Amino acid sequence: MPTLVALCRALGPDLAPVSDLPLPEVEVSGVHVSELTDPTPYLQGGELLLTTGMGLTGHAAQARAYAARLARHGVAGLGLGLGPIHDAVPRTLVDACEAAGLVLLVVPAPTPFLMVARTYWKLLAQAGHEGLSSALGAHRDLVRAAAGPAPVPTVVRTLAAAVEGWAAHLTPAGQVLEVWPKARGSSARQAAEEVRRLRTAGPHSSATFPIEGEDVVLQPLSSRGRLTGYVATGCPRPMRAQDQQLVLTACSLLALQTEQHRRGTAGPRSSRACVARLVTSGYVDAARSLSGDLGLGVLPASLRILAAVDLGEGRGLDLQDLVEQALPSSRSQVLAIGGSGELWMLLRDSDVTPVLDAVRQLVLAQAPRARVVLSALAPLSEVARHTGFVQQALTVVQPGELRDLASRDQGFPGLDVVDLGPIVDYTRADLVRSVVAYLRHRGHWQDAARDLGIHRNTLRHRIGTACQVMNADLNDPDVASRMWLALRAAGLA
Repeated sequence: MPTLVALCRALGPDLAPVSDLPLPEVEVSGVHVSELTDPTPYLQGGELLLTTGMGLTGHAAQARAYAARLARHGVAGLGLGLGPIHDAVPRTLVDACEAAGLVLLVVPAPTPFLMVARTYWKLLAQAGHEGLSSALGAHRDLVRAAAGPAPVPTVVRTLAAAVEGWAAHLTPAGQVLEVWPKARGSSARQAAEEVRRLRTAGPHSSATFPIEGEDVVLQPLSSRGRLTGYVATGCPRPMRAQDQQLVLTACSLLALQTEQHRRGTAGPRSSRACVARLVTSGYVDAARSLSGDLGLGVLPASLRILAAVDLGEGRGLDLQDLVEQALPSSRSQVLAIGGSGELWMLLRDSDVTPVLDAVRQLVLAQAPRARVVLSALAPLSEVARHTGFVQQALTVVQPGELRDLASRDQGFPGLDVVDLGPIVDYTRADLVRSVVAYLRHRGHWQDAARDLGIHRNTLRHRIGTACQVMNADLNDPDVASRMWLALRAAGLA
């Protein structure tokens, strides 16, 4: 909006201050004409009030009350039109305005009030045109940044410059990926702390809050209904409407970049998923051949399986994104089988630590009901069998639990003599749970059957089948103890 200084400069002698003191840089919200002794019910504050002084009698008490009312209401200035009522500015009005801190101006005869109003609206239109041109230029800069070679950091930098503040790109969990200027990293981290509170309001909620005397806006990024991150923007308060529009434009461009990235990774991820399915199904030679044809290189000699289930709708992809960001670029192409709410990954032993950090980050922040199992290190030819161990372990893992089957191997030496494969691979009945219940209840048929919710004769038949396929006698204490420890080591009991 035009300021009082700009309006006086544009009108020259047609609107001049009575005092020689410098005019304040106050914005004028409008020009209003009134001859009422109390026009404040018709004012909002910030106006330049024009009057001929028809209701002013010249008495000092009336002038003081009049000036004080206008000052309390936030009037930007009082313009007295000379000619019809007063040939000169009354001294009582000058003193009253000085006492109230109200700017007093004079409109000399024969200048019409309409000229003051037209000049104000002309300045307002010019300011609007300049603001529109500036906003369009900033929007064009954002689009050019998004089309450049490094779209995300360039959009963040352009947004920060446009709002004359700072901007940051955050992950759905609140991790700061990009911030500009770099010196505002602490402000970005403070904004990231608000992500946890914002997420409870829903995946598409936004918020505005103060940080270090600035207004900070936190806007979500989404792709196909999934939360993919946040944009935090801070600038001197109050944030202008055009800056709010710039933030929305930047969010749209960054969301588009996320979708384009996802489309670009969908094909390679599908190819790697095919290799992973062959490995977990036991077709190792076919997996090696396909990996070579796809240019994925030689498969590792040994792998560990990490399965995360009950992550929630769409969070399987979120976890895969986090894992690939956590690994070095040379090994970020993970062999993974993903679903909407789960993810199975084949990992080198050296990659387990950063991957587990990423898993804990997502589970703690977004999926507290998730169940996660990590297998022991297995030769490539044995990964399929260990997949069965992981599947069985997932049936006993509690929500929010991460179970490392390798850690259970420690302290149980000699368990390699017990091969659990026959009962794990048996598909016509749940032999694993039956054997676990039987051993846990020390051979008491009735208690074990009640625990499983089946008839004791059904349990007898299953235990007989287990003994047959394992070629072992579970009534032998030595066999039973080794079997129990093996089940514990595999995370199945």
